[in-house]
Amino acid sequence: MRTVVGDPQAGTARRVGRWTLDVALVVALVSTAVMALSGRWEEAVRFLLVLGAIGAARLAAVPPSFAGGFAVLLLLAMWASVQHWYRSISWFDVVVHFLTPGSVAAVAYYVLVQARLLPRPRDLPARLRSWAPVLWTTVVGVSVAVLWEFYEWVVEQFSPQGMIVGYTDTVVDLFAGLAGSLVAGLLVLAHSRSRAGLVPAGESGA
Repeated sequence: MRTVVGDPQAGTARRVGRWTLDVALVVALVSTAVMALSGRWEEAVRFLLVLGAIGAARLAAVPPSFAGGFAVLLLLAMWASVQHWYRSISWFDVVVHFLTPGSVAAVAYYVLVQARLLPRPRDLPARLRSWAPVLWTTVVGVSVAVLWEFYEWVVEQFSPQGMIVGYTDTVVDLFAGLAGSLVAGLLVLAHSRSRAGLVPAGESGA
């Protein structure tokens, strides 16, 4: 059964997503200012990059629910790094490596689709629509996870006390990133199917 345009639950989800994104922007801005005023310039630069990423997601045509989740998880990961929660909470590192690459991948997928670098699901042949968004989102998420592991290795080389990683840690982080990206891909697929039901044939939609 097709869902009618203007479905109230979809509208509520969009409003909550936009509200979450706006709050995250304010939190990122305040975090940047706090770190700068405290003389913690490296952390201030990190939060400034997070602020830019969240702002870009705000400007891009990304579904608000995905953009809001991306913003919250990015802030969580950055505060965890700044406050060293990874060291004090043994399981926290795996959880962040599961959630963050997937959220980044979902947002990146929609940005790439809007830039016409990837096809929209409804433009794909019917046999591809059920798995192509999952595949692309997973590939992007795994790439993000791999790049992060490269970053950790570089930091370890220049500051051995700042970040201690090893073979097991790297493999577990990559597996968590793969699993999280696969889940994100399934959520992207579910969203594309819901949009197909919300938008009548012949009309445009995200």
